[in-house]
Amino acid sequence: MLGLAGGKDSALLYHYIAKLAAGGVIEASADHGAVPLMRLITLQIEFSLPRAEALPQRVMLNRFAYLRRSERGAILQHPDAPFEVLIEDEACGRLITGLASGARDIRSFTGALDHALLALLVSPGFVVDADAEEPPARQSWEFQDRLFHRTTRSHNDRLPRGGTYRFLGHWPAPPAIRPHYQGQRITLPGPGSLPTSSSAPLRDVMENRRSARAMSAEPVSIEDISLLLHRVARVKELHSGSQSIPQETLLRPYPSAGGIHELEFYLAIRICDQLASGFYHYNGKEHTLTLISNAETAAAGMVAECAAAWGQAEQPPHAVLIITSRLPRLAWKYAGIAYRMSILNAGVVIQSLYLTVTDLGLSGSAIGTGNSDLFEQATGASSWEETSIAEFGFGRPA
Repeated sequence: MLGLAGGKDSALLYHYIAKLAAGGVIEASADHGAVPLMRLITLQIEFSLPRAEALPQRVMLNRFAYLRRSERGAILQHPDAPFEVLIEDEACGRLITGLASGARDIRSFTGALDHALLALLVSPGFVVDADAEEPPARQSWEFQDRLFHRTTRSHNDRLPRGGTYRFLGHWPAPPAIRPHYQGQRITLPGPGSLPTSSSAPLRDVMENRRSARAMSAEPVSIEDISLLLHRVARVKELHSGSQSIPQETLLRPYPSAGGIHELEFYLAIRICDQLASGFYHYNGKEHTLTLISNAETAAAGMVAECAAAWGQAEQPPHAVLIITSRLPRLAWKYAGIAYRMSILNAGVVIQSLYLTVTDLGLSGSAIGTGNSDLFEQATGASSWEETSIAEFGFGRPA
């Protein structure tokens, strides 16, 4: 443990220690004699040692805290803590796992060492008062939501986020155009071959947009699907990498982080006038669909999931557009925020879909859930390489 006497000299020493710790040059260590117990690894640029606080009568581990394996060993973290705790002794590990099992009376900790460790963990919020009522606003946050929010937003810390190209020189960036699936390839009608129809002014389309889930008995047409995909998801340009941007980028009708365009588009068709029921991949560069074999059951499951999410299991959409993320394309450039960027990109696409189906006179609505396992069953793709992150059901309106 670090201890400083009072006076001007100790204040100056503390100032320099805080500067070094904030820069990640030094760390604070909690030792028992010559035995290291835990190491405090500061995250914040403005560093301060934990304050000594009175221990509550009953204690437990913060429900947002988690223990995981790191390159240096077992590490205790929670999204709002100013530092991480590297566990260096089994006794410390047992103390933490014991607190994770439920509330403990402080009198059950008989050793002075346990009390000292608990005091260290109470100040930054790893250990909390088991009898304190959690405020309603805090109750509303789930573990994964808080962790995602805090770790992917910029804070007064030293964690790298943004376009670092962290894998440059380690492995090549995945190609911009996804490799073709094997299967029947269907060329969609080009916009020039379809009946011309004028679009309404953007303001009117935005005002008239609604989540519409009522479907007609008449199936959606291949022309409607072609127009929808062409307006929202086609590839307009492919740009090869350069010295300043060392990976392929795309130009599509919607914006994307870094122009990387990691999103892919699939169709689960229930009824269409010229497409068989099944699961299709859209190639935005060629404006074609590829029918993926042996995926009919999974596609039907995606349609059923959409209808259930809409609360109308007996009235499913004609088709569901599945938006997937080839996350390694984004993560090759972006550190700390790749998944966040992909979710934001998908949100932009959802709005584009809403506006386009409104303009085309179709019914359509996004869903808030979605089953990524069904996509994996349909394609055989590893979820580490590509996974579904959003869905949009649509069809002819009732």
